[in-house]
Amino acid sequence: MTASAGAWYRVGTVNVTKNNAAVTGVGSSWQNDVIAIAIGDFFTLDAKTWYEVIAVNSDTSITLDRDFEGSTGTNKTYAIVRNTSGTILTRIAGQVSVQFNQKQLFLDELRTWLNSNNATEELTDSHGLKQSLKTPSQMVRDHDEKLAELDAINPYPYAMRKVEFEARRAANNEKFAASGFVHKGKTIPPTTGYSKVASGLWTNELTPNVLRLGRVKGEGDSFTDNPQLNTAGVLVNLEKLGTSGELYGAEVKFPPAEDGTRTYDSATGMSVTHATPAIAFASETDTNKVVTDRVDMWGFEAFLREINDDDPFVYAKGLIQSLANDINGVATVSDNVRPVTYFAWYEGDEDSRGKGVNWQTASEAQRRVIASDPENNIYFDDATGKFYQWSPRGRSFAGNGNGDWGGVSHSSTGILRFSSGSDSSINRVGVQGGNNTSEINPTGGSGYWGKSSQYNATRYQTGVYNSLSHEDCYFLVCGTVNRLNQGAYHPSFNTSGARKWRDSNGSVLSTSDFWHDINRDVTSDFSRVNAFNLQSTNVNEQTAASNTSGFIGSASGSGRPDGKFYDAIYASGQGGVCRDMRYSAWGLTSRDFYAQDRLLKSGEFRGSEAITNPYVPSVYMQASSSAFYTSSPSLRLTRDLEAGEEVYVKLNRIQDTETTIHERINDLETKWVRALVVDNPLRLLVASNGTNDVFSNQSQIASGNSKNVILDFLFLGGLGEPSGGHMASSYLKLDVIGDPNLVMAIPDLVNGWDGSLCDGTPDGVRNHFPLTAPVITQKGVSYRGVGDSTWGYSATLSNLVNFYGVQNTINHVLPEGYVYLINYETLAKVLKPTVHATSYGGLAGIGDVYTSCYSNLKHGGMFAYSASGVINNSSASGDAASVYSMPLKTIQDRGFNGGGMFQPNDSIGVFSHDEVNLRSNNLISGAKAIKALSYQSEENQQGYLYYAYTELEYDGSDWGDDGKIHLTDARQSMLDTNGNTVKVGTARIVEPLGWIKNDK
Repeated sequence: MTASAGAWYRVGTVNVTKNNAAVTGVGSSWQNDVIAIAIGDFFTLDAKTWYEVIAVNSDTSITLDRDFEGSTGTNKTYAIVRNTSGTILTRIAGQVSVQFNQKQLFLDELRTWLNSNNATEELTDSHGLKQSLKTPSQMVRDHDEKLAELDAINPYPYAMRKVEFEARRAANNEKFAASGFVHKGKTIPPTTGYSKVASGLWTNELTPNVLRLGRVKGEGDSFTDNPQLNTAGVLVNLEKLGTSGELYGAEVKFPPAEDGTRTYDSATGMSVTHATPAIAFASETDTNKVVTDRVDMWGFEAFLREINDDDPFVYAKGLIQSLANDINGVATVSDNVRPVTYFAWYEGDEDSRGKGVNWQTASEAQRRVIASDPENNIYFDDATGKFYQWSPRGRSFAGNGNGDWGGVSHSSTGILRFSSGSDSSINRVGVQGGNNTSEINPTGGSGYWGKSSQYNATRYQTGVYNSLSHEDCYFLVCGTVNRLNQGAYHPSFNTSGARKWRDSNGSVLSTSDFWHDINRDVTSDFSRVNAFNLQSTNVNEQTAASNTSGFIGSASGSGRPDGKFYDAIYASGQGGVCRDMRYSAWGLTSRDFYAQDRLLKSGEFRGSEAITNPYVPSVYMQASSSAFYTSSPSLRLTRDLEAGEEVYVKLNRIQDTETTIHERINDLETKWVRALVVDNPLRLLVASNGTNDVFSNQSQIASGNSKNVILDFLFLGGLGEPSGGHMASSYLKLDVIGDPNLVMAIPDLVNGWDGSLCDGTPDGVRNHFPLTAPVITQKGVSYRGVGDSTWGYSATLSNLVNFYGVQNTINHVLPEGYVYLINYETLAKVLKPTVHATSYGGLAGIGDVYTSCYSNLKHGGMFAYSASGVINNSSASGDAASVYSMPLKTIQDRGFNGGGMFQPNDSIGVFSHDEVNLRSNNLISGAKAIKALSYQSEENQQGYLYYAYTELEYDGSDWGDDGKIHLTDARQSMLDTNGNTVKVGTARIVEPLGWIKNDK
């Protein structure tokens, strides 16, 4: 009970002693009450005898002014009449004092409570009542006990659970169109030794056999510096994969270049490395070939792995090849539990061992900080009582043999394989997953990658190959690379070589040089085997001691016209990135189609073109019917010819005296004649006796009783046996100018070459020789005359011939009997012939009619060449009307099967527009142009741009345009309104733009 201000004080009772001035209170609060008792107040037991209080010693002790006069007693009632303590000032002072005392008491009790190890301590409340409270130390003990109880039921509460991990995957699969790149990352600014391939992908040409992904503080519009992958719904940031630094996110490693000692048998799948190139080449058969023109493939294999004693490490972001020095502040060490093959990019790679944290020996605190970061993709499965981590592995593969990969495209079905000819086990890529090594030659029902729903149907994912035998394992193909080899460069015998040759004029080691500079005693010294022979003592052949050229940092440099090294990976062309298949995980939008259409027409889209090895085969045809003009002889070709391709033909031998045949093809007996493939089966349009004649295997050759006809077909302009894969963006091309009969008599060219034979024969009069592809950069010209055994050479065309860039021609009188080898850099085509397709989105997917006569590759020149094969030849300087787009005027509303356009029953004239009226300050009669209608299409859930195009030719007054879009498959011809024959057809972009999200 607390006394009221101004009232007599009667709280509690007192004990008094006769003849003693000290009074003891029982239950009193004389000193700390709201208004404390003060000196000068009156004390009494009976209201008759009064004493003055002369001291307040405590809440229970006061001293009177004289000894107590009454009898001794205990628990006596009393009263203290306020005298001094009853004033206003005293009351205020008393209240302040009480509050101060109470606060001090509370602080003292609080300090005791905080530091006490007891279970409870008392704290006095504002009413003076004592409360017993549990101490903090006891709370901690209780918490730990509860956690221990919880852990027994639900261990590792800090870890992501499997259900959450799978929920994230499901959300991502709903969000994205396919597995692929969520963000591609940035690239390094262009500088010496470094080149941009595309967004997030760049080369380091100073380091052997690598590409790089991402760039901190680099260039580009990517949302992130380094790439982020979506693989089957799991997001992974590619950071410090193969690097411990901060400059880039991942280093892609490739196998070393071929040295001419390995053979591959396409019939058996056997790859053998021989002791010397000479032995390797000596072992060649129809199916067993020395590998000189290899294409590599790379990508990321992602798999789910259990963390256990046999595989105890976890890695930053789950990347088993990570070289990060820590994971969320926890120091990493090299993983020496798994063998080095577990981390290898390619077979034989011993430098990719990753760093991580041993989960089995890590402390709970270390586990907690690592597992709490969802980017590390670690989860705990309560059903198994195990931890798991999603772990991508970078992998690259050397092509089995010569040529391109057959099964890497993202189609709805198929097997990931090297050769396109067979699905047999010898061509399949083996799955590795959590194994120490990859499956070798997988057979039967397991061990390889597939894309049909039959391959793990429950885990089938768009955009990646699925493993049949591994439950949660996928492969994302990212691209291919065309590789140079370690042999010496020669334009016919080894077009993929990079080294120089050894001169025959002495044994001095520094005399190795370019192929055209060699002072040869015997021309036959140039051969495929001699380009690689490292053991021969022949002074014309390179030896290990005499030729240190062709590689990064070599003293002698490169033996190639383009100066490339065999161990560098380039942004494009020979030795460079072929296909960039890092498709976005996001679904394509109409804006994406429009943006890529602009890039394509402005010459900024990355093209891709099939390149072939030089080849000069013979085609044997055997007539099997006695019916004249009706038999169908069989053809033995190295490959099928396509409509629109050009070849040179010459009659070798015919076992018949039928004059009709000889009259129609008499020119073929004496010289090579240019022929255009009209259709399949082989049907050629041949210029003979100054007229165009149709020369067909079905009608003009076969006649009568088992007549034997033997023709030589010279495959030029990329028409040889497909072997070199694809070239992307800029690449080295070789055009030859000369009489075909002289060309084929030169030992350096009789084996063919990677390139084309230009139209026109040097005769001392003609001064106009069109080159076959747009020239970007001149790379030198070699030349020789009749009877010459050596070549002259000039580093630039201008020093020898007059090159007219606008018309892309050699405008120079060339002497009769000379042959010229023109090396130059050109761009791969961005379009390829195809059949017309259904438009994606109907009318919404149809664009405008684009037209250009400009030779500049950034203003329609590359687009025109890619579509029709015709090179625009107008400079169009200062005239904006040389390039423009216009809308369609009329669209006949039919052919909308299922909402699509451009059905097979659509006919000429369905789509019309204003007649083309291109203008230029430099138009000449015969100037070339193109018009093309763009539209979008879908195939296997991927988006493509299609173009219905027509070649235009200027006759001095107009372009012969009929104002119509002609829906014609592939590349054909038609007459324009001026009677000129022009090309017309359909072309498709060479690489898919990405994935279309299927929201149905």
